[in-house]
Order: sequence, then C-alpha cells, then structure tokens
Amino acid sequence: MEIPERLVFLDVETTGLKPKDDRIIEIFMFSIDADGKVDEYETLINPERKLPSKIVELTGLTDDQLVNAPKESEIAGDVREFIGLGTPVAHNLPFDRGFLNAMFLRNNLLDLGMVGIDTLSLSRQVFPKLCIYPHGGGSHRLGNLMYHFGLQDAYANSHRAKDDVMLLVEVFRHLQEASSADSKTKYPQAMTHGCPSCGTVMYLRCRNDEHFLVCRNIKCKTRIDL
Repeated sequence: MEIPERLVFLDVETTGLKPKDDRIIEIFMFSIDADGKVDEYETLINPERKLPSKIVELTGLTDDQLVNAPKESEIAGDVREFIGLGTPVAHNLPFDRGFLNAMFLRNNLLDLGMVGIDTLSLSRQVFPKLCIYPHGGGSHRLGNLMYHFGLQDAYANSHRAKDDVMLLVEVFRHLQEASSADSKTKYPQAMTHGCPSCGTVMYLRCRNDEHFLVCRNIKCKTRIDL
C-alpha cells in the first residue's frame, strides 16, 4: 500500500447520524507528513441545539460544555485549512467525511471529494471475518481491532475524538504491517477468516487460562482451541 505524502487522521463526534440535519460537536485531527512532522487540531463546536440524551451518554459531552464553544462558522475555515491537500484517514471514513463536507458546503468551502483511507474497509480486506473479542463490540469495530492488536492497555475507547484518533493511528500502522507480504505476524485462519465449517465470524472466548474460538452461528458447534 502506497502511503500519501501527508496523512490526516481524524474523528468527529456529532449530534446524530445525518450530515445535512445533524452537526459536529467535536473534532480532533492528527497529521503526519513524509518527513515525520506532526501536527494536531482539536476543538469542541457549539451545535446551537440541545444534545440528544443518547449522545450525552455516548460521548460524555453536555450542553453546558458546548455552550461557550465556537460555532461551526467560526472554525470551518480552520478545519479545512488544516486538512489542506492531506489525505484523510478515519474508521468508517464516509461518515466523518460526510459531516465535514456538509459543514464545508454550508460555509462555502471546498469539500474533500472522495479521497481518503478508510481503515474499516482496510480491516475487511486484511481480516475478512475477524473474530469478535470480549468487549470488542463487532468484527471490524475500532474497539475490536484495539483488542486484536493488543492495544487495550494503552488506549481507552471512550468515544471522545482524541482518544479514538490516537488509537486509529496505531490501528492503521498494525493494519499496514499485517497487509504486507512479508508480515511477521501470523494469525490462525479461523481468527481472521471465519469458521472453517460454515464461514461465519467466530467469537473469542477466555475462560481461566483457556482461549478458544466458538462459531457465532448457533447451529454450528465448531470450537477451536488456541
């Protein structure tokens, strides 16, 4: 995989799931160029509306924390300038890019087009049916990749933008290594490509000192000890 000259890892927290109707409430970006120069940008954003209770529960952000934050019209230009000609990198990039492009459109700024690297798609290519770890949430979720690469002691998946971006950087590096032809890390086939009997994603189970895979398909009784 050829790496662009400048990568911009990013994550947005929002009031909902619809880019045209909902708004960004937090953004964190971490850029690194070919010479190793790094830069960061972080801000809360006042969405000028009350936060849904499920968003407060998910992110920990509250209306009181956002009431004095800048409005999107005040920071949209800075966000677009920070990204510049860099290549956006995100987990489920279409979601983040959709919200950023909607914000840029509302503020008469150039959108990001369709460029970027989606680590969710990359994970599906490298590990077609990655097993689901305890507390991982789902096969290709960022939190599941965190457990798969043994990053859980260093990163907390707190649903805040900065935490997720710094985890994203490490997950991207590990996906790069795993996708390389000369990768030194090898995984059991069932762990990354599903149940050998029916092809379904498997669950990783830990019991005392035992680690084993069980098929997610309740009709399949396959178990593989690790």
